[in-house]
Amino acid sequence: MAKNKPCLSRESKVTILSSILSQAPPGEFSEVVNDLRTLLHDDNLICENIGRITAKYNLEHFIPVSVGAGTEKVLITEHGDLRNGCFLDPKQKVIFKFDHLNKTVSDIKPCTVVNPVENWRTAIESALTSYVKKHYPKGNLSVYGKKCRDQKIITACIESHKFQRNEFWNGFWKSEWKLVHSASQAEVSGIIKVKAHYFEEGSITLISNTEVNQKLPVNNECEGATEFVKAIENADVDFQLALMENYQKLDSLLKGLRRQLPFTHTTVDWDKIINAKIVREMDLAQSL
Repeated sequence: MAKNKPCLSRESKVTILSSILSQAPPGEFSEVVNDLRTLLHDDNLICENIGRITAKYNLEHFIPVSVGAGTEKVLITEHGDLRNGCFLDPKQKVIFKFDHLNKTVSDIKPCTVVNPVENWRTAIESALTSYVKKHYPKGNLSVYGKKCRDQKIITACIESHKFQRNEFWNGFWKSEWKLVHSASQAEVSGIIKVKAHYFEEGSITLISNTEVNQKLPVNNECEGATEFVKAIENADVDFQLALMENYQKLDSLLKGLRRQLPFTHTTVDWDKIINAKIVREMDLAQSL
């Protein structure tokens, strides 16, 4: 049997490694890497590819990091990626290097790039910061802006997570929103993603997402920021209500799968059992 066991090529192993790590539950990336190291018995293969895989994972999951002495964190996203390990913090207006493997920040420098849509970006960032602080206890966000021809494009990324390893669950909420403004009209598009992992005496993963597209009448920065945040709030509420409805359906489904009665088709009289136990213990005490 061992002689007929198929042997995977190095390329296949790298593909499988990348696929598994890209699906690692929130807060458990390192644990999955250690498990794969045990299974593969090939540290060289992991070391050669882990940097690229980790960078991709961090970008997709909006990893929050502290830059400088500021209390607010910046998100590691493709929108702030300046290549060669450098990233932009649009709020503090600095550029920094980020080590994806160690999650450390270094070489912080002021950013001198002039943004033609900075007024729009700042207005939306201010309004969205208030919203995130109100609704996301541990939320972080980064807002980017650029101009493409006659269009103003503002991209907002939101991340919130809670890791409870001691209680056997981890989860995150992330969303990405884009406001494209031209003339007096703006179009909003966004996607919300939620992932939670429960792993006490088993492994259950919840993955859910939704996409949003709508148009907004916008004339200036203040009005645009208000309408943009309102659209995000409405989408968040609708998505959360849908999740709660699905939870209720799932709970009913799981209850339906349980056996209502034991094989005797009679319910257990727990009071009778407890009383009988007490009587036995009293008889034993008297005999002693």
